[in-house]
Amino acid sequence: MTTRDSALPDDVDTLKAMVRAMAERTALLEQRNAHLEQVNQGAEERIARLMAIVKMLERARYGTRSERLGKDRLSDDQYALALDEIETGVAALEAERDKTAGRPTKRPPRPRKGFAAHLERVEVVIEPDDPAGCEGLERIRIGEDVCERLDVTPAQFRVIVTRRPKLLIPE
Repeated sequence: MTTRDSALPDDVDTLKAMVRAMAERTALLEQRNAHLEQVNQGAEERIARLMAIVKMLERARYGTRSERLGKDRLSDDQYALALDEIETGVAALEAERDKTAGRPTKRPPRPRKGFAAHLERVEVVIEPDDPAGCEGLERIRIGEDVCERLDVTPAQFRVIVTRRPKLLIPE
């Protein structure tokens, strides 16, 4: 007897249960393989269709003079439509591949949370310089960029808020 045989139980009912479990796992794997083959076949058909479009576009653009499409040349809109169809097909194939592979889809980035309200805030306002020839004119604030960064001083935390006003100078 080998070491593998010695690991098997001697009870007939236990052996039957093990054989049933193995048969169920095998059936599950065969079912999954059949599904993946079906998905793969559909993807190959899409790839063949997209490659035919690419070859047609290449022949129309780079073929010898006798192979080029004469007065029926494709317009820029038709090229754009064909390229959009290719991009859409590739994106659909990638999404289907990710879905069947069990990979999670990319989730949108979450907005960054602000710093805690109890932290000291030091505001620094950076005023833009007046453009040449506009000195002395009234400026109208149309918006501002605000960024916060954490400044660590030993045993003290504070948030430095930098404001950059956007100004419009009426003419």
